[in-house]
Order: sequence, then C-alpha cells, then structure tokens
Amino acid sequence: MASNIYPHTLACTSKTTFRCPSNSPIWTINEIAESVNGKILKWGPPGIICTDTRILAPNKNQWFFAITGQHFDAHEFISPELYGKGCVGVIGNQVCNNWDKGFVQVEGNGNVNTLNSLVNMACYARNSRFSGVLVGVTGSVGKSTTKSMIALALESLGVNVFQSYGNWNNRVGVALSLIGIDRAVDIAVLEMGMSGKGEILELARMARPEIRVVLNVGDSHLESLGSLEDVARAKGEIFQESKLGDVCVLNADDPLVANLTVPRGVRKVFFGWRRGCDVRLVAAQVANGGLGVQVVLEKEREM
Repeated sequence: MASNIYPHTLACTSKTTFRCPSNSPIWTINEIAESVNGKILKWGPPGIICTDTRILAPNKNQWFFAITGQHFDAHEFISPELYGKGCVGVIGNQVCNNWDKGFVQVEGNGNVNTLNSLVNMACYARNSRFSGVLVGVTGSVGKSTTKSMIALALESLGVNVFQSYGNWNNRVGVALSLIGIDRAVDIAVLEMGMSGKGEILELARMARPEIRVVLNVGDSHLESLGSLEDVARAKGEIFQESKLGDVCVLNADDPLVANLTVPRGVRKVFFGWRRGCDVRLVAAQVANGGLGVQVVLEKEREM
C-alpha cells in the first residue's frame, strides 16, 4: 500500500496568546474549599487562583494560595496591603490578625504543607472541571518547543487549545496549569520535567494524560540518576499507569525511548526519521525567512 505524504508548514511565531494567571478561570469559594478539603472561615467572592503576590492586579478578584515548602512560606506575605492589589481571599494555613477578606483554611492542624493542597486542587480541576483531552510531553530537551508546536498544529484545525505557560513543568507548574484550564478547552498540552526518580510518575498521576509523549533521553540528569538507562526509566514513568484508550508516543530514533515499556494493550505510536515509523519525517527545511519550518510527513501505516 502506498504511503501517505503530508506537507506541513508551521510558523514558529504562534498566534497563541499565553493566558497569564490573571486570565485564568473562576473558582467559587465552595469549589476552593472542596478541592483542598478545607474549611471556609471567612466568606469571599468567586475569583481566580494566584500563588504570587507580585502579579496580583487591582480590579481582578484573586485568591492568593499561600504555598509552603521546605525553604519558603508564602504566609509571610499576607497583609491588608493585598486588598488594593485585587486579593479577595487567602487559601492557606493562617492569615494575619486583622485579615477581613475571604479565608479557606486547608486541611490539617498547624503548619500544613500547602503545596500538597495545591496538588489536591489540581487533581480536582483535572477530575471535575476539565472534560477535554490532555497531552503530556516529556523528554530531556525540546519539551517547550514541542508543546507549542503541538498546540499550534491543533489550533490550525480550529481546536480550542490550552498550553502550559513557558516551562511550567515541575510539581507547582503542572498543578497551576491544570488549575488554569478553562472548561471550554478541547485539548490541553502540558510539559513535564524532572530531576529524579518518581517525579514524572507524580505529574502523570496529577494530569492523567490521554496522550503521553517521550521525546528523547539525554545526560541532563546524570548527577542524580547515574546513567542514561536510569534517565530513560525515569522519563518512561509517564507510560507506567497509562490505560486502555490512552496513546503512548515514542521517538523511534532514540533507542532508549523506543525500548521503553508500555502497559500491555495500550496503543503505541512511533515517530522519527526511520522507515517503519507510524509517522515518519521525510524532509524538513527552514521557511518564512527563519520564522517557521516546513516539513514533509509520511504516514506509513494506519494508526
């Protein structure tokens, strides 16, 4: 059977508008409390979620999520000065004594790690607020570029696409990306990064991608993982809990990726220069005066 040839031109300067956190979807106080398993101690109006007081904006209802971690505590930035910056409430462990805006106290007693509560909110967003398809992309290099090109290609088909901001690919970034997906989005494309074992698995559990992509394996994490084979296994965690109906996309030109284990029965799609790939790159050249790339793709078999 003859192969199908598909010429495509993608402009690197996508018309996609990255929505800053101030344009994220609205959360009601009841949704906030349910998502973090928290208590409503002071009522507040619906608003968007923000984790950085520096990007609060007047006239925009924003809930400040006070993240705590091993070396930081955002509760230190809670003060009435936030009122004039558009803050209508706080999600966290405690507020200052004279706080009179909204307050949802996260589950637990004492200094609870609110980063875990942020992850809980992200899981709630994924399970209860977003009904579209999610694409998860990981790899040692090229995650941000690939994510943007996937989003651009989908947008050209008239699909309502969300892509994670910049390189928001760690625990906080993926959580905020999930929290920031509008209900009207058809497909969300998120990148997932790591520095050690278990991190990609945690992100995949949070995001539950229906399409899981591994681009390549490089030496960027050898200091913590020891060998390229260990890096590959860590990247391959994105496939570990994939289920029937999911699609696992692998780079056939990288042997460490091509040989990753995918659960039995889960669909695999291979891409690359090599013959025999499900989607083969036949040719590529710079286009539009360096602002784009023109590619010829060949689909060698039905997917």
